[in-house]
Amino acid sequence: MTESAIPLGSRIAHAFARFLPLSYFKKPPSIIIDVTNSCNLRCPVCPVTFAMTRKRGLMKLDVFERIIDDFKDASVKPSIYFNFSGEPTLNPDLPELVAYANRHGHDTFLSTNATKLDAEMAGRLIEAGLARVNLCMDGFSKEAQESYRINSDFDEVKTNIETFLRVRQELGADNPLTVLQTLLTAYSENQVDEITQWAEDVGFDRVRFKTFSVGSYTSEEEKRENSKFLPQKEEFKRHPTGVERALCRTPLFQTVVFWNGDLGLCCIDYDQMIQLPNIAEHGFMKAYLSKEALRARKNGFLKSFDVCQGCSYGNAESLGFKVNLKKRRKAALSRAA
Repeated sequence: MTESAIPLGSRIAHAFARFLPLSYFKKPPSIIIDVTNSCNLRCPVCPVTFAMTRKRGLMKLDVFERIIDDFKDASVKPSIYFNFSGEPTLNPDLPELVAYANRHGHDTFLSTNATKLDAEMAGRLIEAGLARVNLCMDGFSKEAQESYRINSDFDEVKTNIETFLRVRQELGADNPLTVLQTLLTAYSENQVDEITQWAEDVGFDRVRFKTFSVGSYTSEEEKRENSKFLPQKEEFKRHPTGVERALCRTPLFQTVVFWNGDLGLCCIDYDQMIQLPNIAEHGFMKAYLSKEALRARKNGFLKSFDVCQGCSYGNAESLGFKVNLKKRRKAALSRAA
């Protein structure tokens, strides 16, 4: 998109932003943890499938502790998100990571493809104090789920999700808040009502229907090939706004720590194209507040990196919609009364 396509106000804001001091970029972030960059599935537009070149590995507990320990005396603590490039439940230490963050006062969030979520893992995560979880199932049939979630088994995923919700009920736990996340594809768009009803019946708190993107890293050929997943209904499509934003606010509230302890800029940099300090020697905050990292966040704010140019993260008018099942149940009870 040409500069003329960027609104004048946005271009003026960009010009002023170039003069912001580095201290502007010191706001404590939410921290995305690269629990592992390995995944057992091969989703067609996921960069882990076709674009990732960095070494695969698992975050160790001592690396994670270096992050959390820097906030022991902080009055405001960042949320910890276990949902980066790989499947978090492939790391056997995941429940210990969640428990350590929870014990030290951090809000925790997990997103999982639910393929490895057996009763034991479910119980350990719930008892660890996990606050929120997205359980992902991308349709309500084998075709809908397995066409996109390649190497998954619909019946197994459905059973694992039901097991997680049953274990939560058996433990009498209020946590975590449970969200069923489903991609709106050509295979699932006609299953919305069925999915919502099942989610309500098995005890979910919410459903999130997420609009489908053909990817930020995909080539034009790959975009054409994967356009078969795009839904036909206009209300379920991810429509670009047509407005190019000159600034990206993501680096102001979000950062990443890769499994080996290297600091990352944001969630779009799956392959660590932006090199930043490691937290191992001096801890998270010294790496995060280093001039190198501060400059990187400013350049990310200004969208100066190559990785920023193809990013579709903040340039869509609809990322989907949510259904609050708790409110639906309360409304149904009120009508029954």
